[in-house]
Amino acid sequence: MDNSSPKTGNGSTEKIDPSLGRNDIADETMKNGTADDNGEVFNQAEFRALGWIRTAIILMKLCFATGVLTIPSAFSVVGYGPGIVLLFCWSAMTTYYAYVMYAFRMKYPGVHSIADAAAIVGGPIYREVACFLFLLCWILASGSVFIGLAQGLKILAGGRGCSVVWTLVAATCSAIASSIPTLGKLSFLAWIGFASIFTAVFIVVVGVTQVDRPAAAPQTGDFVLEVVSVASPGFVAGLTAAINLFAGYASTPTFIPVIAEMKVPGSFPRALFSSQALLVACYVSFGMVVYFYCGQYVASPSLASAGGLIEKVAYGISIPGFIMTSTLWIHLSAKFLLVRILRNSEHLQSHTVIHWATWFGSTVGISAIAFVIAVGIPFFSYLIGLIGSLCCAPACFVIPATMAIHMDWGNHSSSKSKMALFGFHVFTVCLGSFMTVAGSYTSIQSIVNAYRQGTVGSAFTC
Repeated sequence: MDNSSPKTGNGSTEKIDPSLGRNDIADETMKNGTADDNGEVFNQAEFRALGWIRTAIILMKLCFATGVLTIPSAFSVVGYGPGIVLLFCWSAMTTYYAYVMYAFRMKYPGVHSIADAAAIVGGPIYREVACFLFLLCWILASGSVFIGLAQGLKILAGGRGCSVVWTLVAATCSAIASSIPTLGKLSFLAWIGFASIFTAVFIVVVGVTQVDRPAAAPQTGDFVLEVVSVASPGFVAGLTAAINLFAGYASTPTFIPVIAEMKVPGSFPRALFSSQALLVACYVSFGMVVYFYCGQYVASPSLASAGGLIEKVAYGISIPGFIMTSTLWIHLSAKFLLVRILRNSEHLQSHTVIHWATWFGSTVGISAIAFVIAVGIPFFSYLIGLIGSLCCAPACFVIPATMAIHMDWGNHSSSKSKMALFGFHVFTVCLGSFMTVAGSYTSIQSIVNAYRQGTVGSAFTC
């Protein structure tokens, strides 16, 4: 795909007026809540079955996953004051750029992913970079879910069994569930998954208020929680914690493929704003309560903070939520590959041998790679930080900011408000680039330090 002639969903070539992309973000093609279907990737009802409510649940489930489990431990590093401010800032920025991605996608209905958008903005090289980041991000993220799920299964088994085996069980369950072919058919399971992880976190929130001391605290004698409003972490620890807080919102690049399977794409903003408002409310309240009652002894993942029976109950209830999280991420990554490989082919929406071979090969292959990563980097918080910095920062900030600049180019200096907005987009590119470089360094350094200090287990061991 190049700037002048992107492919449409039916195999034809759509010429793009060079003036496109120079209008306001409020796109003129959005009328009466719908968009022109010309160029849509999917045009069969089977692949476009999502209403706005089911879309909102999927958006919530995509974000409300492993990220929420690292928030209390991040508070313990930076303090709850900066932590809450960061949660609101990350929420506002990711929601805004999710809307930018929606507006861009409404301008170019053939866009199915940030890689397609990057092709329009910067050509084939930019597309391949975005493609690599998208796949790497959700493969790593799925691996982090496998780690959390394996920990839960091992705890429920009373510590018996090898972690590698439990990780394999998690990967197998996710591969099977993610092979369901459409988001419409997955939406019911997304409801169950969201309810599962929400209930598990809520049990921990209530549980930590009822136990005498956190599970990680000394079980005899006096102890000090050290709950602080503003902490003084070093650069490495502070940036890693900030990126862990950001990771709770970092699923927004997966929203574009979700829009492609909506009945009426124009209703996406309703789903976006309702889901993100509920998300930030949950993050602040859950994170604050767990940190207040656990302090420096908060666990990561936070489900283990209360310990004992509460920990087992929380992990047991969270299992469907963990599975659905990795299922959605693997599904959307595999759908990305399916569209990339079979686009402009009759096999994309037809139940042919080539279609199913490509689909199952994608879901199983992505699950297998995520499994290898999970047993190779078997520690939760550091992997979340690496995902947030190396992949999510450019995918959530840099690429969407360049999409906004592309759409508004030519009008960016027409008024002071336009100039301010343009400056904000440039700032976002710089911020996302800094998070990518510095955040990746700090995450890798944290992993190296953890290995040196012996605070984490070895790769590929039980």
